[in-house]
Amino acid sequence: MNKTLTLTTIAALAALIFCTFGCQSQNPDTQESDSSEQTSTEQAEPESKWIQYGRMREVIGMQKHHGRIALAEATSQPHLYAVGALEELTGEVTVLDGAVVATTVDEAHQLQPVDVNPEIQATLLVGNHISAWTDHTVSKAVPSEEFDAYIEQLASEQGIDTSKPFVFTASGNFIDVRLHVIQGACPVHAKLHGVELSENEKPFEGSFPRLTGTVVGVFAKNAAGELTHPDTSTHTHVVFNEPNSGARVTAHVEQTGLDEGAVIRLPARPSPDDQE
Repeated sequence: MNKTLTLTTIAALAALIFCTFGCQSQNPDTQESDSSEQTSTEQAEPESKWIQYGRMREVIGMQKHHGRIALAEATSQPHLYAVGALEELTGEVTVLDGAVVATTVDEAHQLQPVDVNPEIQATLLVGNHISAWTDHTVSKAVPSEEFDAYIEQLASEQGIDTSKPFVFTASGNFIDVRLHVIQGACPVHAKLHGVELSENEKPFEGSFPRLTGTVVGVFAKNAAGELTHPDTSTHTHVVFNEPNSGARVTAHVEQTGLDEGAVIRLPARPSPDDQE
């Protein structure tokens, strides 16, 4: 009798266990609920807004300057601010709140605006999608040799982690400006390595005691060869009206100071994803 009772008890327990686990695994309502919760969690996680196509050392030093991203695709999401170079290093490109400004050099070594179309690509493009900014007016002129330090200090005061790259802009008057637009080769890299550029590779180079425009920049410490040239923590471009033609053009800034009254814009409430 005890054996019969024991076998009956074991059978009952086995049925209970099977029902408990087997029925749960076959319950479609429970499966849909678990799947829905997982999908909801994944969608709620913010994606990084930082973009980077190409690195300075590979694009310039290793001459791997093929097209990496179509400008139309890069600006498909709103509020992009970015700097870069056109494919084959044929010119400079700056994106200001999603608006693309691209410039090349004509046969007379003068600035030539580019009509941007969906097929144009960049070999180097770095920036971020920023929709909210804080404005900071420059109360005293900042000389060019203090530009990087000024941006870093201002950003630190606003709670931005300056050990990670971030985008900034500046508008107004700039002083002691030196700039260039590439034409197949980088003049900064050529000077550093004592290379004489051919006539077809010579860039537009200009110096301006004073220039009015808008700067888009990336601040990145210890990022030479990655995001910046050597001996600088910023990669900046300026958008301005060419003095002779009045055309809207852009150029890579080798150095610049800030005149009194210029307005610096920094990302508001930066998140870890914005600086990833």
